[in-house]
Amino acid sequence: MDRRNFLIASGASLLSIHPLISSAAKSAPQWSSGPAPIPINIQEIYPTVHKNRLYVAGGIASKFGVPYFSNACYSFDPASNQWREEAKLPKAMHHATLVSNGERLFLFGGFHGGYSHIWRMQDAVYELLADGWTQIDTLPKPLAEGVLSCAPDGTIHWVTGQSPRSEANSARSDHQEITDHYRWLPDSQEWQTLAPIPTPRNSATGAWLGDQLIVTGGRTAKGNLSHTEIYDSKSAQWREAAPLPLPQAGTASVVVDDGLIVFGGEIFIPQAKVFKEVWRYSLSQDRWTSLPDMLTPRHGLGAGRFGKDIYVIGGATGPSGDGTSPINERFTL
Repeated sequence: MDRRNFLIASGASLLSIHPLISSAAKSAPQWSSGPAPIPINIQEIYPTVHKNRLYVAGGIASKFGVPYFSNACYSFDPASNQWREEAKLPKAMHHATLVSNGERLFLFGGFHGGYSHIWRMQDAVYELLADGWTQIDTLPKPLAEGVLSCAPDGTIHWVTGQSPRSEANSARSDHQEITDHYRWLPDSQEWQTLAPIPTPRNSATGAWLGDQLIVTGGRTAKGNLSHTEIYDSKSAQWREAAPLPLPQAGTASVVVDDGLIVFGGEIFIPQAKVFKEVWRYSLSQDRWTSLPDMLTPRHGLGAGRFGKDIYVIGGATGPSGDGTSPINERFTL
């Protein structure tokens, strides 16, 4: 083949694969910073998607650099790119967890108290009704920083987290990590105790994927964990799965197709820092893969998915209480 024909053939080959290259590039997940920020600087939030809106309630807020506990509730409409202020919580609280069963919106546990008892843990279950947030039930015991998720059958599961170790309930040292696993039936307000999770931890993340409840990451007083454990509702047993590639705590996650996407987090030991990493877990392959890093690394953040768009909101850009933010960034699959 002479040089001219070789170049023509080579060019044709390149053109034939170019559409594949373009298609792959277009399908890669991408970050964008266009979504409207939350109307408040907020971290330590556990938001949820309810009736096509992303709700966030309570948390540790900051104004002019001064932290305070919030009783505010906001919801975000991705279609209009606008936030709406909802009914205020009965009291200021942080680390309280929202969950929706599709028709009803609930708020579980968390902490409430003044500066002499910042870590006073709650045992209340609230529901957002027409006249505002109303307590409708009580947890089996005070609970916070666990994984709360609605199962396909509409029941609500609380797994691990922290609870008071004794009667004392005011300081961080009053609490300990637990292996408890509870199921709550919203209609009858009945609590059931299920198989405990093997590894106790706080600040983990997770959710139901079909009949499997995935819990990953988190920490104890000794440091961060990378453990991933999965509860099978059919066998009523837990099993160990592939560990999170990095031991991350204070993360957020959403369910996608065959797995879970985990965002951000923080670590204190051996060095305090905030994570930029994003990981995707495949349940069928029991494997983690990396996705594009966050535009703004954060911990104590929240996330909600609407189709191919995931909105990653709030959190702090530095370890602990440093850099509390109103950031809202979109991750498009």
